[in-house]
Amino acid sequence: MLDCFTSSRPNSRLPVSLQVDLRTGLSESSVTQRRLVHGWNEFVADNTEPVWKKYLEQVGPQVLSLVLPSGRQEGQGAPAPPQAVLIVVTVGFIQEYRSEKSLEELSKLVPPECNCLREGRLQHLLARDLVPGDIVSLSVGDRIPADIRLTEVSSRLVRLNGCLCAECSEQLPAWRGR
Repeated sequence: MLDCFTSSRPNSRLPVSLQVDLRTGLSESSVTQRRLVHGWNEFVADNTEPVWKKYLEQVGPQVLSLVLPSGRQEGQGAPAPPQAVLIVVTVGFIQEYRSEKSLEELSKLVPPECNCLREGRLQHLLARDLVPGDIVSLSVGDRIPADIRLTEVSSRLVRLNGCLCAECSEQLPAWRGR
């Protein structure tokens, strides 16, 4: 938990640097201009690595352990045939690959959403529609839809689940860990 020990007044330099009014948010024309410069708020995963390379990286150590002699003692039983180990490792890889693909498809079905202040109105948008300078309103249970800076906190305690970036102490000087 983080405890806000100073005033919850907005940082006065932030709206100036992002050219935004904290009471009304961005205008639609400003959003359009920023989207042309910055693009969509999407994380594009670089999946250029071929499947066979992923397979070799995962299977390689297991196959290598079959080739190297093991320090087995007399009477411990026969080692597993290399074909059996290779089959088990391959089935494991295929299952993992399919589950990754399923998760990717599920995430496309349920895109992240947020509440954003634009032209003085709170609008419900897809997170991919956000641009730098958008004012996002968070409520209990909301997921943070993008890299954001807190400008105003209405509660004395804020619980953040998940990972905080390394720059947290620089971006939030008014916060103290507890």
